[in-house]
Amino acid sequence: KTFNVEFNKEDFKELMAGFYTLNAEITTDEQKAEIEGVIKFVEKDILTTTKKDYGFIINTQIIEKVNEGNVIVKSETVIKKNIISRLFTSFSPEPDSVDRDAAKVYYTWSRQIKPGESLEVIVKTNWLFPLIIVILIIVIVVLARLYKTTNLVLRKRVTFVKAKGGEFALKVSIFAHAKKYIERVSIIDRLPPLVKVYERFPRTKQTYC
Repeated sequence: KTFNVEFNKEDFKELMAGFYTLNAEITTDEQKAEIEGVIKFVEKDILTTTKKDYGFIINTQIIEKVNEGNVIVKSETVIKKNIISRLFTSFSPEPDSVDRDAAKVYYTWSRQIKPGESLEVIVKTNWLFPLIIVILIIVIVVLARLYKTTNLVLRKRVTFVKAKGGEFALKVSIFAHAKKYIERVSIIDRLPPLVKVYERFPRTKQTYC
């Protein structure tokens, strides 16, 4: 009589190709028998590669390779970066070799992946820091150009002074600097509602140079 027995592939996914001995115990009609046989696993070279790429300011690349066959597979993963992006890139795991060709940099992972095993390479490029630097440079350039094209520059300084009776007061000084001759300039400074102005201090004071 012939019996068909099904095996779970997950139980054998880490086995290499080749011949294996199978020991089976069969019980039927109160009779028991032990049978020994041979199982042959044919060589299958199956390496599945999955790639993910997401993010703009913080770009993440994930490369996963899974050995779904039953032989050891040699895998080589290569990532290319330029001389600028490499400064802001991190790797997990670290590459096995780094090669530079002019303005290009090649990172290589060379591994032997066994049956049922996988290799995951994560590459992150963080553009946030250089983006902040570029924004600061633009702001500085814009402010510098505005300063050069401004005819009147005002500076305010606030200092503590001691008033009569041992109380402390705030002295607000406004300095005006003109790069060229100007006239009919009005300067208005608004004080907070809770601030009291001492009468002996003038509210406005004009100085002509």
